[in-house]
Amino acid sequence: MELEPRISYKLLREINPAAARLAVLEYLKTNGNISKCARIFGINRCVIYSILAKQKSGDLSDRSKRPHSQPQKTAVPIEKKVIETKNKTRYGPKRLSLYLQDFESLTVPAGTIRHILRRNKDQITYLKHYAQRKRIPREFIDWYQAKPFEIVQIDLKEIRDHKALSGEQMIHLDKYHVPNYQLGALDVNSRFKLIGYSREKTWTNGLLWYLWVISWLRTHGIENKIVFTVDNGEEFGGRSWMKVKELRTLIKSFNCRLIQNHKGHFEENAHLERSHRTDDDEFYIPRCFEIKGEEDLCHEGANYIYYYNNLRRHSSLGYQTPFARLKQQLPNIDDRIKYVLPIMFDKVAVDLGPWSRYNVLAQNPASTTFIFIISIA
Repeated sequence: MELEPRISYKLLREINPAAARLAVLEYLKTNGNISKCARIFGINRCVIYSILAKQKSGDLSDRSKRPHSQPQKTAVPIEKKVIETKNKTRYGPKRLSLYLQDFESLTVPAGTIRHILRRNKDQITYLKHYAQRKRIPREFIDWYQAKPFEIVQIDLKEIRDHKALSGEQMIHLDKYHVPNYQLGALDVNSRFKLIGYSREKTWTNGLLWYLWVISWLRTHGIENKIVFTVDNGEEFGGRSWMKVKELRTLIKSFNCRLIQNHKGHFEENAHLERSHRTDDDEFYIPRCFEIKGEEDLCHEGANYIYYYNNLRRHSSLGYQTPFARLKQQLPNIDDRIKYVLPIMFDKVAVDLGPWSRYNVLAQNPASTTFIFIISIA
């Protein structure tokens, strides 16, 4: 039995509805069997009857889905007034509704205004100005030519990661009120890593993390210019140009620079993002139930980061440890740099002082007895 050829009416319709109907009509001219035509195009016979009716009307294009009767539709003069006022004031629906009520004696609900603007978005003229906004491309970063601590990636990791920890482990962390955020900094050359902890995901703690990383590196013999690459998290300045500007001014005095990654491009902090998986597999998953508070977290974190930097062989380093690679390239570096001591930055933030205007935290408003000293060599 000879197989019938098949034509996808659905595919033709996605390209051009009128052309798809015309193809059906052309086939019917050569073969008037409606049932066979339906099998060839993979449609029901009622679709063909509908196409024949469209042919009689003289229009093969799609009909509008708009209802024939719209008794509740806003009058055309009112819609024009809404669009005109929108272009003049640039207000949102709620403020636009109040403006029309106060100055034009028109009562139009904010929801109705929202629908009017959506239907007539091609008439909103001031939106064209946004297309003229210039976007500055991110500076190119050459990871492979960087010397030790010339490029340092900064990021924040949530300890309670449902993709890594079990429900039982997360319940344990909640039971003992274990902080949820790990702050990280990693040198792309040697993979040497620094970590700290906080309860709050705030700009205050992010600012402290920058200062702590700079102080640790400078006091242990790192003198070259440091470039920090960071995502757009609010704890690291985010979209606030004012915070980013202040941060760049602050770290510039320590011979450091800041480059923000593109939004959503995690690969631009690839080395540190990959280390988060190692943190889960070799620290938080096996040691979770040993952590019963802040003190245990800092103690276990100190043990883990010593293992990560000084004992664990990294395949990306030719199975060297980060400290061995660092020592190989900087023989005179202070050996004490390898004893990284994670601390709780919430305890530090309120002692930062009023000079930054970010020294008050929501959960830790009271002053603490912990004194944070930054000593720059």
